[in-house]
Amino acid sequence: MAVVQLQGTRLEPQQISKPLVRYFLVSIAALFLLAMHYFQHNPGGSGLELSFNVTSWIPFSIAIALGLAEICRQKIWRYSKLTLILLLCCVLLSLPVFYPNADASQVSFRLFTLWSGWLFFIALQQFTFTHKQRQRILWFILAGILIETLFAWVQFLYIKPGNPFGYDTLANRPYGIFQQPNVMASFLATGLVLSAYLLARVPMYRGKWNWQHLILQLTPVLIIPILVVLSSRTGWLGAIVGVGLMIPYLRRFAPKKLWVGWLLMVVAGLMSAWGLTAERSWAPADGRVSLQSLRSVHIPQAFDMFKAEPMTGYGYGRFETAYITQTAIWHHDDPKLPAGVPSLDHPHNELVFWAAEGGIIPLIGLLIAAAAVFLKIKKARQGTQLALIGLFFPITLHTQLEYPFYHSLIHWIVFIIFIYWVDNLTAKYYRYQATYVLTLKVFSIALPIVITSFMITTLYSGAQLTKFETSKPINVDYLMKVNNPWAWQNRFEWDLHVTQLQIGIATEKP
Repeated sequence: MAVVQLQGTRLEPQQISKPLVRYFLVSIAALFLLAMHYFQHNPGGSGLELSFNVTSWIPFSIAIALGLAEICRQKIWRYSKLTLILLLCCVLLSLPVFYPNADASQVSFRLFTLWSGWLFFIALQQFTFTHKQRQRILWFILAGILIETLFAWVQFLYIKPGNPFGYDTLANRPYGIFQQPNVMASFLATGLVLSAYLLARVPMYRGKWNWQHLILQLTPVLIIPILVVLSSRTGWLGAIVGVGLMIPYLRRFAPKKLWVGWLLMVVAGLMSAWGLTAERSWAPADGRVSLQSLRSVHIPQAFDMFKAEPMTGYGYGRFETAYITQTAIWHHDDPKLPAGVPSLDHPHNELVFWAAEGGIIPLIGLLIAAAAVFLKIKKARQGTQLALIGLFFPITLHTQLEYPFYHSLIHWIVFIIFIYWVDNLTAKYYRYQATYVLTLKVFSIALPIVITSFMITTLYSGAQLTKFETSKPINVDYLMKVNNPWAWQNRFEWDLHVTQLQIGIATEKP
């Protein structure tokens, strides 16, 4: 009998590589437990102007790279129908950047973040998580929210004027690391509904609680008082509706002593908020408890812009100038119409924003994505659909009243994780045999290296600009040390030109 030796040849059966699940979960843990809480002095703003977004990109890029590396190692791409639908939506959202009226330089980072979200969704799908591992991702989110909650308590109770964080103790709206109360509020509201969702998914053994139940029961007591003092109507509405959507789910799937206890903790949180505000003679600022807002002016104006240019919009990256110009024309033609809001670079409604800039194509893309996720929720197990909507509600509501994804990368990541969670509950995964993976392998290696290098230099350059702006007398050496002016282009050019002007005035050589 002949024996054929296959080992070491191309005919040798391919062994399945050990998945990178553990490393992927470590990157997610690093994101929610460490990176998102980093603070560095900054002038405010959005995107990479906020230091916690810069540090969050590092583990985020590593997580994406690990998912792509898993495709290369297994030579199999796992995907679902939702993967392809979201790919189509990303393409539709990207098409208007090629219109002649678009300013691609102004939207490059927005589109890069959009496609990074899709790649992260793919990365999540490449791992066959156990039930415990999949649920651990939700626990990482809740842990990040609780860390920010504790930081907010410190801000509200203990931080004094002149603090190193630049926290406004006079307004005293504890925004955590986000530097914007509404962003913090939608984050905390998400944590509140997530604690209810997890409560029904953590079983009791022999009728006894464990440490997980204790954390979930304490979450409302910690979060609700901070939500109250944040004075965010977006956060209040997101929390109230989100909790309301969770109650039927709790009653059906959680033991009675658990869901009754959680609702009692919600009441305790409200009582704590009342006691805290009474003790400190706190009251919401004028206008925070009414429905009056400039949104009632600029959102309809932006929608009118879409109706005026429904096919191509006013051009990606040109909303601010197009808005103030168009509203001025309308106000001139009919003085009864309100004038535009100065310095408005976003209409505080994500659907209207993309439609006004890009026309009907990106709007269709967003609506397809929303419909696809909604249909996924509809296919979920009976009795869980409202709870799944509740998970999305605080952030989704916020996107229609402001722009959280531009202020906070972590909101975008949480949103993508929730989409994956819903898809995973009902998805049928398809497998594509990937034969040529060299390009993908190079990309998965280069991505975290390039992103990490860019973000580290962004932090360093931001620190040098802060030192330059606060040095007295001005020390130009700090400005010369900036090694990433692209990340801080407006700020760097402002400091540079102001310095040149001051030197010209001082030397009488303007």
